[in-house]
Amino acid sequence: MLTMPKIEPAYLKGEKQCRLSNVGFFKRVPLETLRGFERDMIEKRYGSQESIFLEDDQAEFVWLVKGGHVRETHHSTEGGSQTVGMIGPGGLFGISAFIDGGQYGFHSVAETDATVFSFPVRSFQDLMGRCPAMARIVLSQISQLLRRSKDMQIFSRENAEKRLLHALMEMVVEFGGTIPLTRRRIAEMAGTSVETCIRIFGRLEAQGLIASVRGKIIVSNLEDLKDRMEEGGSK
Repeated sequence: MLTMPKIEPAYLKGEKQCRLSNVGFFKRVPLETLRGFERDMIEKRYGSQESIFLEDDQAEFVWLVKGGHVRETHHSTEGGSQTVGMIGPGGLFGISAFIDGGQYGFHSVAETDATVFSFPVRSFQDLMGRCPAMARIVLSQISQLLRRSKDMQIFSRENAEKRLLHALMEMVVEFGGTIPLTRRRIAEMAGTSVETCIRIFGRLEAQGLIASVRGKIIVSNLEDLKDRMEEGGSK
């Protein structure tokens, strides 16, 4: 009777894939390097609207979205709040951790059910130093986040309609033509009241530019919406 040789599973030979192997810019990191890095990583799931960290928490970790979406919100001393960013799968958040001894500066909340990774900032910086290809992608992401933050500051001086149009454009980049956010959330991003948002969205709907359904905004005519924003919106 012939006996087939026992074949050792690939993972017993050291070929087991890491949890980060197919996640974003970590694809550029050699597998052996990634295994060591994962020892310091924490993976956690959050329910929709659950806080991940507060804006005055010590920024000791860099975070990455594995699944779902995370919202970064700034709370003013007057008690108001403004959504300053929405981060989807593969996106970094909590990047103020790169500033030694700093605080996060934003309240981070799971917009949907979300799975995230957190990495001690020292480990993350060390990995960037060893993997230049990954570091370039990370720096590109950070640059985009800083640009969007600057854009938000610039648009904060515009009229309400232009701010709302800019917020819609930002969310189209993140979600595509169907934005799974309420008008209240878009109003927060634009720094305006829900009532103002409803009034302006009513005009945009009447002109066939967008459509509102329960809990979602559908961009019906992206090009005309862009043209309207570039023209400065309606005073």
